[in-house]
Amino acid sequence: MKDIVDLNKINKPKKSINKKKIAIAVSIGIILLIVAITMLLYYSSKDVREFLDEYLFRKNVTQEKLNSINLDYDSNISIFAYNKNICVLAENKLTQYNSSGKVECETNLEINNPIYNVNNKYIAISEKNGTEINLISGSDILWTKKVDGNVSQLDVNSNGYVSAILTGTTYKSVIITFDKDGNELFKIYRSSTKVVDTNISNDNKHLAFAEVNTSGTTIESVIKIISIEKAKVSSDDFIESTYTADSNKLILGIRFQGNNSLVCMYDEEISILENGNNTVILSLNEKGKNINFANINLENCIYRSIEQNEGLFNTNTVVEIKNITNNKITVHSIEGAAKYIYSYNNIIAVDLGQEIEFINTSGWLLKSYSSGQEVQDVVIGNGIAGIVYKDKLEFLNL
Repeated sequence: MKDIVDLNKINKPKKSINKKKIAIAVSIGIILLIVAITMLLYYSSKDVREFLDEYLFRKNVTQEKLNSINLDYDSNISIFAYNKNICVLAENKLTQYNSSGKVECETNLEINNPIYNVNNKYIAISEKNGTEINLISGSDILWTKKVDGNVSQLDVNSNGYVSAILTGTTYKSVIITFDKDGNELFKIYRSSTKVVDTNISNDNKHLAFAEVNTSGTTIESVIKIISIEKAKVSSDDFIESTYTADSNKLILGIRFQGNNSLVCMYDEEISILENGNNTVILSLNEKGKNINFANINLENCIYRSIEQNEGLFNTNTVVEIKNITNNKITVHSIEGAAKYIYSYNNIIAVDLGQEIEFINTSGWLLKSYSSGQEVQDVVIGNGIAGIVYKDKLEFLNL
């Protein structure tokens, strides 16, 4: 019997190795390894980080490299950031510029000495001690309301709800609140205390206000949180919680952050007020530490800066950033003494005079700006900053 032969096994070619695919895989692996090593060195070595920031990531920028416009107005000029633009208010016109220094839009606005507050796509603005409040979105004035009193402070939440502190009436302070359509919701009258700040939660449910009584021998700071829905229908039963601080503790500002936790800034500490309980989360008066700047106007974060002197001519600024949701503290150290610190949303700008370092709330450097002259002011928006001089405005992408 003849052997049975499997024809499928005769002269069957061997599988060839795809050298091109292997080369691509090896190349990708090498690139990933290089990236991993580079990032490890970037996070662990200050020298490597400074080298890569300058030569690879191009984070160092100088004055002559930025787009700019001249400021040659005859009247008073007010400059502030709004969303992704920088606004210039002068000669009764609000002009918005993009990061290239090009005009995005213009709005006629008869205001010379403004007070304003910006949040999300809204600007609440008024003449300082004036009697009219405007709400702006984009290039449009959504509404204008005349009030009985002088506007001393404004607050707008991310949905366009506005609260204003009024003075110059028979009361020491009056709080007036509007919804996004300009409908007056309620007023709160304070006969013996000065209201120093208000803030509306982003869910439109609560308004918090901080008031100070200086009529006695000691300073008394009180914070109250009210229900907006209750205040709309009742002039009595709308206060949900009240907290009275220790004597001589001066309240400076309040802000809803995180899950509507109320962050309170005093002259000596920053605390969180929840369910009537006050918890200190950051000290502003600590023995042996020169704490010179602090703020609560960030997104879910607070910060303080500490000036450290190492020798006669060596001064560092240490910025401590605390996340209020997880209590994580991030530290960023900068060579030099801060002349001023600006902050907004998730950006902190440390002004050293002729240099400015922009960092985020994770403590990472975004941009390092240097100039041949002293900076007059810095305004910060969403992904943009304005560097202000006496006769010029520069635009910096962050």
